[in-house]
Amino acid sequence: MDRKILKRPFTLKSVPDWTCPTCRRGILRIKNGTLFKEELLKSRNHNCEEWEPEWIEYIYSCLFVCNNDQCKEVVACSGVGSVDSDVDEDGKGEMIQVYEDYFMPRFFEPHLMLMDIPEKCPESISAPLKESFRLFFAAPSAAANNVRVAIEELLTDLKVKRFNVRNNKQHFISLHQRIESLPPKHSNLKEFLRAIKWLGNAGSHSHDGKNEVSMDDVMDSYEFMEHVLGEVYASKTKRLVSLAKKVNKKKGPGKKQTPLF
Repeated sequence: MDRKILKRPFTLKSVPDWTCPTCRRGILRIKNGTLFKEELLKSRNHNCEEWEPEWIEYIYSCLFVCNNDQCKEVVACSGVGSVDSDVDEDGKGEMIQVYEDYFMPRFFEPHLMLMDIPEKCPESISAPLKESFRLFFAAPSAAANNVRVAIEELLTDLKVKRFNVRNNKQHFISLHQRIESLPPKHSNLKEFLRAIKWLGNAGSHSHDGKNEVSMDDVMDSYEFMEHVLGEVYASKTKRLVSLAKKVNKKKGPGKKQTPLF
């Protein structure tokens, strides 16, 4: 995950290398002639003598196309924009002030894939993660909360009880208790799941003005979750863990095969 390109605005001349969400190989590039922008009312209706172009605020929409010739997926994007200034050299070699539009995405459709999800990961877990990706740019708090939902589903898939029955009534078991109830073979995941839980909790309560969740916080959750899912569902990771355990048990290499010659 390249955090910088997920937080960086783009211009018509410079677009971050966002990976195509469909083929996962190509890079998204703006389709010529599809970027439309309009200045917001509060930006247009100014009566200030000190007005500067940097005060301009836009909304925009555009289309991106995957540059992989075997894919060519089309992705819609919308968001907000502004103007910033820089210094450049004119044709006479003199320094002049220039202005450029900058755009910050709020939505992609199809959404970007912001972490790797193993093929064997159940839909019950991948669905809230993908919803998190959809919300990431516009509502980081909601995105973090969806990762929390995904770990609830992960625990259910790992056969960790979600309810206790008392007096013929079902009572939810807290997420913290469920994490602590993980079987020993998954105990190494508890630290990561607890961290995701705390970030998700903050996302649930960010409306109170405290514990505001940032894009970096959500990306932390994605990195933790990517590791956890790799441990549980990616056969390569399981094979390496199994191999490491065998080496550790034998405290060295296994029995050598007899040479054929």
